[in-house]
Amino acid sequence: MLPQEALIARVRQVCAEDQRLDAALMYGSFAAGEGDTFSDIEFLLYFADDLQPSVDQDAWLREIAPVALSLVNEAGIRVAIFDETLIRGEFHFDRAADIARIDAGWREYDWLPSYETALVLDRTGALTDRLRSVVGPPLTRRTPDRVASVSHNFVNWLLFGATVLARGEHARAHELLGHVGRHLLWLARLAEGIDAHWPTPSRALETDLSADAYARYAACTAPLDPAAIAAAYRAAWDWGKELMAALSPDDPPVPKSLIAALDRRILVP
Repeated sequence: MLPQEALIARVRQVCAEDQRLDAALMYGSFAAGEGDTFSDIEFLLYFADDLQPSVDQDAWLREIAPVALSLVNEAGIRVAIFDETLIRGEFHFDRAADIARIDAGWREYDWLPSYETALVLDRTGALTDRLRSVVGPPLTRRTPDRVASVSHNFVNWLLFGATVLARGEHARAHELLGHVGRHLLWLARLAEGIDAHWPTPSRALETDLSADAYARYAACTAPLDPAAIAAAYRAAWDWGKELMAALSPDDPPVPKSLIAALDRRILVP
């Protein structure tokens, strides 16, 4: 048994014993059947509305296992790093009323293949009802609207990064290259019909995408060196143009005049 599986079993037990909880849900790698020795564990905990404010979150986590560090991350999610194993756990300490937020829109960011792997506790049936809109295969991502949206955002980040690079802000351009690459990977996934791992497009990239796409992406990365960053932006624009043309040959999402202007800005030394 993986140490994560032992922690998951303990979470299930603590949830069952805590009468303040109305419902609980596991999401992420283990809920999707992809958990391994490197995976985090992730849970949504729905406490009775009137009791949730009084829950001592750190004490609740210590019921699972010894905790080396507990923190609230930038997204407002409680994170526990469990002692010795160094396994990360994300825990949403929510109100039962928040179950109503679960809807089909969730599938844009995560997907659950079955009730059995995801559902931890449901005392009222409200969570099970909501899961009907979430459980199922990954969405089909390649639609004209999505192709246009990803293409437009790719161009936005690319121009932003190329502009600050021209100003001489090499560190900032290097940081923005990550946003460019993220949108490139979404375009590549659309082009190759890879709908899995959409929320985190670099996830399992080594096996999800073709060897050619992986090599093209590698050329769009760079160390913090001005010449290397400039070369990466040029490679990103070249590949991005190819992907956008392949995805929308009859109805280009980006005007030809803008493409020509970006050619002059990015490709001309």
